[in-house]
Amino acid sequence: MRSGIPTESQVVSIGALQFLQPLWLALAIVCLIAAFYFRQTSSHSAWAKIIAPQVFNYLGGQHRRRSRWNLTLLGAAVTAIALSQPVLRQSDDNTWRHSTGWVVLVDVSRSMTLNDIVPSRLSAAREALAYLSDAAGARPISLILYAGDAFLVAPPAFDRSVFNEHAALLEHGVIPLEGSNLTRALSLSSSVIEGSNFIQANVILLTDTGGIGKSSIAAAQFLASAGHTLNLLVFGSDINNTEESETAVNIKAAEDLANSGNGKAIFTNRFGVLDFDELQLSDEADPSTHSDLEALIWRLQSHWLLIFIIPILLSLFREEARS
Repeated sequence: MRSGIPTESQVVSIGALQFLQPLWLALAIVCLIAAFYFRQTSSHSAWAKIIAPQVFNYLGGQHRRRSRWNLTLLGAAVTAIALSQPVLRQSDDNTWRHSTGWVVLVDVSRSMTLNDIVPSRLSAAREALAYLSDAAGARPISLILYAGDAFLVAPPAFDRSVFNEHAALLEHGVIPLEGSNLTRALSLSSSVIEGSNFIQANVILLTDTGGIGKSSIAAAQFLASAGHTLNLLVFGSDINNTEESETAVNIKAAEDLANSGNGKAIFTNRFGVLDFDELQLSDEADPSTHSDLEALIWRLQSHWLLIFIIPILLSLFREEARS
């Protein structure tokens, strides 16, 4: 969470009105109490200010004095309420939801054709893509394929037709250059996010852990520092993992990459099944974790308090003129 941005648990609600900085309300209450107990008094006659009280009373001056609130403290209380940032939640969540999106990266290198899971790593990846297409809901989703190089094959869109078409035809060889250039794929995902003006993006990597290294971890850290998330769907088995094996899944490398991207790594079983519940893909982006999202979802009401400040200031000016 970024500093200075309150979480939902720190927000105080009074009906539909919510206060993003509720600590200022404590000061407002103190000022209101003080404004009542330290009330100012005034006389209707200006002579009382220049004649001794005894003389004024002897001459039949006006004894009745009027008590009122301390206007200075009352103004301080209204100011404190304004600083507590009273807001109303936007009724239309689409104003901020479309500022979030998914970017899906799929490894189509030769190692993804292995059948250490049934029927193969690549087949399981196709099924995962179909699930992600449905789970994206109202979010825009895009698809990047990579091997020795990376290419954007489905730009971010609400229409799933292009995404589903490429997902169904997913196979090794669509990218002629062999290898697993994960760093290039992550760099391309950053460009897609920036070009789409996503405030928060969920980058979902379908991989067998090939290509994970220092440069890819640095790229994941860059995504996380910008407020995005990198989650891993790992296809393959580490049962026959040895120091010489280049095709077995590296669980530690996958977890290190996910941690660097502020996300999670989930692994297929022997039948290529993934537990997507661990990623909580159905959850909406939390606007309280990002200042730009916060500005989109909250409607600030502090300016309306100026209506109450104006008569207080006028009363203070009038008293100042009388004195």
